[in-house]
Amino acid sequence: MQTKPSRLESLKLALGISYRYSRGKSRFFLSMNAFLAFVGVFVGTSLLVVVMSIFGGFQAQLKKSIFQFDPHVMLTVDRITGGEKINGWQKWKERLEGELAGDVVSVEGSIQSPAIFRRKKFLDHVFVRGMDFKADDKTKTYTVPDYFPEIVEPQGVRKIPQGDYAIIGREMALNLGLSVGDTIELIVPRGQFNLQTGVVPSIRAFKVAALFKTGHYNYDTKVVVLGLGTAQNLYALPDAVQQLVLRLKDTDSLSKMRRKIQRSWPYTVRTIEDEQRNFFAALRLEKTIMIVIVFLFIIAAMVGIIIATFNIVRAHRRDIGIMKSLGFSRSQILLIFAVTGMAMGILGSLSGIFAGVGLANNLESVLHGIEAVINLIGKYWAEYVSHNLWLDVRLIPRDVYYFDHLPIDIDWKLLRVLGYVSVALSILASIIPARKAAKLEPIDIIRKAEF
Repeated sequence: MQTKPSRLESLKLALGISYRYSRGKSRFFLSMNAFLAFVGVFVGTSLLVVVMSIFGGFQAQLKKSIFQFDPHVMLTVDRITGGEKINGWQKWKERLEGELAGDVVSVEGSIQSPAIFRRKKFLDHVFVRGMDFKADDKTKTYTVPDYFPEIVEPQGVRKIPQGDYAIIGREMALNLGLSVGDTIELIVPRGQFNLQTGVVPSIRAFKVAALFKTGHYNYDTKVVVLGLGTAQNLYALPDAVQQLVLRLKDTDSLSKMRRKIQRSWPYTVRTIEDEQRNFFAALRLEKTIMIVIVFLFIIAAMVGIIIATFNIVRAHRRDIGIMKSLGFSRSQILLIFAVTGMAMGILGSLSGIFAGVGLANNLESVLHGIEAVINLIGKYWAEYVSHNLWLDVRLIPRDVYYFDHLPIDIDWKLLRVLGYVSVALSILASIIPARKAAKLEPIDIIRKAEF
């Protein structure tokens, strides 16, 4: 007497048939239809991982460079320009330190103003920032605080001389051929604006004491940092500052801290989010649009799975009739073709995620390699064919993208969500044609019914 096969045996049989249908007549793991569907999911998933890693890296690097270099909260008297001087700022500093203890890292006086940079015949606009470094009167030095960006030359140095010394960005030094010990000149408005005399310019020479690096191209090329006492002397503000700046322990609670600070400071309170509002909003919008666009690739790939599974079902209609005649249930037929479609989607999703992570981690090297090939071909073409001048191509132009490298930040939480969504869509895409196959009846197949 013939016994009914167990569930495990039925499952093994269904999976074996599913694998045979996925492979088809190909010598490889997947048939052509299944392989094309697999490639669609693979490319869409890996593209999404790379794109999101780049945008995540830009946001993380931008936040790091801006929040490290810029003050988190700025307190001013003048509501329009922020240039009104604050007399008796030391008392305000002590009061704020006492009332906000536990919430702030530091409360400092600051002078921030545009200036003209002069080096021999070269002129450029820069931004002068007078920072409240801790002064050591015995050694006549300023101590650079720990939150200040990395000092790359002299490396590891955290003290600079008092007096006419400045810290500039490494990119500025490279662009102008400057090094530590060289002299630069700054032209700034001296004192407050007066209706009778206007603003008297002040010109002073400074020696480069150190070079810093934030990784933010605009800061590294356009900011000149002075000690607060030096900046007060330069701008003729001996006992005043233009701003009180606060650095917070928790930068995620800026709105909450603004309300708390407003109870202590009766004038204008601005946060770094206010100063960079348009930029951050544009960055978030761009990231959202890129997610939607690239995610459409995955949706299109899932449509490819549906089409591929339908083609497999159509190609094996007679097999379905034979299996049903032999006693295969609808659930077994459904499982055979559902597993066929799911294999394409799950394998494509997982391999796409791993490939995307690998490509993202090595993307800068890949782009530099492409740059080298393009420039090699371009130079050959310009020299021997067109006889024109060739300018090297830069796929990551530092003066456009703010950073001197391509920042990558892989969001593993997002990857998990992407994996779950891709698997869920793969299951959905495979069940649609599998249900159609399960509903076929042998008599309809004999009559060559179309579906």
